[in-house]
Amino acid sequence: MEGAREQLRRDGYALLRGKISARDCGVVAAAFPATSPRAGGVRNALRSAEAHAQASVQALHVLADDLLQRPARAVRAILFDKSPAANWAVTWHRDLMIPVRERHEVPGYRNWSVKDGVCHVQAPMEILRGMLTLRLHLDDCDARNGALRVLAGSHDIKQADAQQAVTTTDEARMITCVAQAGDVLAMRPCLLHSSCKAERPSRRRILHIEYAAEELPPPLQWAAA
Repeated sequence: MEGAREQLRRDGYALLRGKISARDCGVVAAAFPATSPRAGGVRNALRSAEAHAQASVQALHVLADDLLQRPARAVRAILFDKSPAANWAVTWHRDLMIPVRERHEVPGYRNWSVKDGVCHVQAPMEILRGMLTLRLHLDDCDARNGALRVLAGSHDIKQADAQQAVTTTDEARMITCVAQAGDVLAMRPCLLHSSCKAERPSRRRILHIEYAAEELPPPLQWAAA
């Protein structure tokens, strides 16, 4: 795992092959049988995943602890379900919003919103740098069906310079994360990433779980606390 930790430090992402078996990927996918093909996924997916696929979720949690080298908690999970009926593109961005239990005005926390009944707020960089996202691929994902693209090393760029980095960076640093079912993409929330519409639309399900190693300043609390 030291190689993956080093790549995370340097590039902001690491693709880990074959971490979850095909059988267990099927168990995770079965946790969301009611997902509408047009919905594009499920927010607040952690409870369903834990209830139906505890072993796989626990394996991901152990992986997060190992990569962060300290205990972490899962604070948000989303099932992304890109398909012929829900085929979207996402422009270059960072994942700056975190879920919290209640709104409290705390310096450094801004841009409040409510998504599916959960309060979200833009967190300061010191919190985001202590977080890690794991994306478990439940289906094969290649460059033609909407694979994630990442800008290697962009997790260390200042927020004010982030969008300029997209237009001035060498194309060679824009990596398409081709993956197979069972692969896990680890990435920092501050890493710039995007995805295109699928040229060859097919099912592309990903369980996206965000982990945090830091406590929030009182009275803020993680929504999953």
